[in-house]
Amino acid sequence: MLNDIPLSGCSPTPLASYLKALGVFRLISEQADSSARGYWKNEAFVLSTKLTKEELAEFFLTRYAPTPVVDPWNRGSGFLSSGDKAAKNLASFEYSKAARLKPFRDSIVQVRAVPLLAKMRKVVNSKKEFDKTKPDFIKQCRLIWRGSLLEWLDAAVIIGSDVSLAWPSLLGTGGNDGRLDFTDNFRQRYLDLFDVSKPDAPPAENTAPLLEHALHGNAVTGTGNHSIGQYMPGAAGGANSSNGFDGRGNVNPWDFILFMEGSVLFAAAASRRLGATGVSSSSAPFAIRANSIGNASVSMKEKSARGEQWFPLWDRPAALREIRALLSEGRAQLGPMTVREPVDMARAIARLGVARGISAFERYGYIERNGQSTFAVPLGRWKVVSQPNQSLLSDLDTYLRRISREAAGKRATASLTTAARRLNDSVFAVAADGTSPFRWQDVLLALSGADALAATLPPSKNGFGIVPKLHSGWLVSANDGSVEFRLAVAFASQRGIRRYFLPLNKFGNQLDEKGDVNVVCSGRDFVADAIAFLDRRLIDSAKDTSRTLMQFADVFASLSDISSFLQGALDTGRIMSLARALMAIDYKDSSLIASPIGSEPPEDAFTLFRFCLAPRHWQNDPRHLQKDIPVRADIFRRLSSGDLSSASRLAASHLRAHGFIPPLSIAAGDSRLLAAALAFPLSSASRDILLRSFISVSDNNQPKNKLHQ
Repeated sequence: MLNDIPLSGCSPTPLASYLKALGVFRLISEQADSSARGYWKNEAFVLSTKLTKEELAEFFLTRYAPTPVVDPWNRGSGFLSSGDKAAKNLASFEYSKAARLKPFRDSIVQVRAVPLLAKMRKVVNSKKEFDKTKPDFIKQCRLIWRGSLLEWLDAAVIIGSDVSLAWPSLLGTGGNDGRLDFTDNFRQRYLDLFDVSKPDAPPAENTAPLLEHALHGNAVTGTGNHSIGQYMPGAAGGANSSNGFDGRGNVNPWDFILFMEGSVLFAAAASRRLGATGVSSSSAPFAIRANSIGNASVSMKEKSARGEQWFPLWDRPAALREIRALLSEGRAQLGPMTVREPVDMARAIARLGVARGISAFERYGYIERNGQSTFAVPLGRWKVVSQPNQSLLSDLDTYLRRISREAAGKRATASLTTAARRLNDSVFAVAADGTSPFRWQDVLLALSGADALAATLPPSKNGFGIVPKLHSGWLVSANDGSVEFRLAVAFASQRGIRRYFLPLNKFGNQLDEKGDVNVVCSGRDFVADAIAFLDRRLIDSAKDTSRTLMQFADVFASLSDISSFLQGALDTGRIMSLARALMAIDYKDSSLIASPIGSEPPEDAFTLFRFCLAPRHWQNDPRHLQKDIPVRADIFRRLSSGDLSSASRLAASHLRAHGFIPPLSIAAGDSRLLAAALAFPLSSASRDILLRSFISVSDNNQPKNKLHQ
């Protein structure tokens, strides 16, 4: 029977606490109970073992044999000098008679058997020669070392297929971080807890209470002012860490020892991941390039050369071999691509492109703070839940990488950096919750901002291009049922509209400086842009003999939505921003979004001007019109300039001249809003409703004033 022992002192954050949990799990499984299982529950690690809580403590106090973590390639390891503190600590282990230290002593023998160790000692004070010899020495270690010593080396150093060296961020630069040597610190903390000069290496007086604190979070005194590196920023001490100017460290020796024991598990993925990318951090399990997206507490300017790492959490009991296998795979897939960026990691999780059994990831960034000190900063938790419609984000794969690369460049402007971050953040958010149309709209709004920036740049200086073609599925995912969204879709679906916002080539798929002559819309004011767009369409229509307005669209606006627009009750800024991104939609399957026709027509003033600017597709089905009504551009220009009185008189006169008697001669309302409303395409069915409500048709198919019926 297995006992479930919650280790409340081992939580997913900070990183030292997470690694400490894995250290306890590994040691118990390898040295005390091979049937042990472990999992995460209620922010704590739960150890399922044959041992009782008391037996667990007894194991660590009397039988625990420390893993031989050594780094003889570093100057502070104790192997390359004599008489210093590190060498004395190493000698305490090497010459101890304690039985539990025999594996450590045997490993020291393996280290001393490496032929190049003598040369390393000789050139230790010559930086040039030392740095030249170090790679060859590490490769010799890799060939000679065996057992747990080799497992530790694989966690601390990565030797690539091209025999190059790389340093996983988890263990600094091969077991040290600046002047802090992790392996020497490991031995120092062990000596604080145990008397290795005696055969049984008995624990010190405060060792048991400190163990209870490390495992179960019990209150304790006796923590020391020790260095703990990047793993537990809150306990590291330093400036502003207490109520004074400077604070002391507050580290439990057991915390340091156990998190080092846990770090050994992050070893086996090196060779499998090395081919994915050239950067060292990407060779470690679930390690990717750093990015500040998805976390407002991290500035885009903060240095994070070591990248970031996502640590798995699982909520079902698993054996050590299963966790070791999970970490040996240590990668996430986004389709055929190995994940390299945080946003791709989030997308891979949303599409379940990670190992099965993981319930969440704890995200950490290795960030320079407090001078040049590197801290493992928790950046949030990511639950592994399949999210809908994630394949739509594949439309942005190339574009997202391109704009992110440009924004990371030394010459990137603040506006480009902001646009790239906003886009990455929105994609990150939709990967967390793909069910919310507002999340998808946020992506569209971010894309709109990127295209607005592209419009301000000369095409020759734009390194990220324009928003690529998007599948029509975006219409479903982003549809929140609002009038603004439906009107934005209708406006954006008009054929060729995008060239009035961006300088495009004749195919409309790339930037072209020659396309500047078509750009008449700024994207800042929907009313102004709708008027400018329609005015330009009228100019283009004047070039042919049909004297009709070209306003072909794949999605039509409803009359009820236009009524809402004319009432001034809508957010026109949102319509504009959404429409700009929706212009990139491939409207082959426009049936995915249904716009109700609406039986209630807008005010008569709209209908008056709509028939004076009848779109060409209305003329193709003259069931209710004896003849076409030519377009009068001058009426529209008077209307858009604010001269509603003259525009309405001219419109009524124009209709009468072509056999139609409108019910009004003078219109009232917002003239520019009326002009902008004409930019929304209407279907032939909507035309029929307008015709019946505005002009009646007699039995002999002669129109007459509806007031005279």
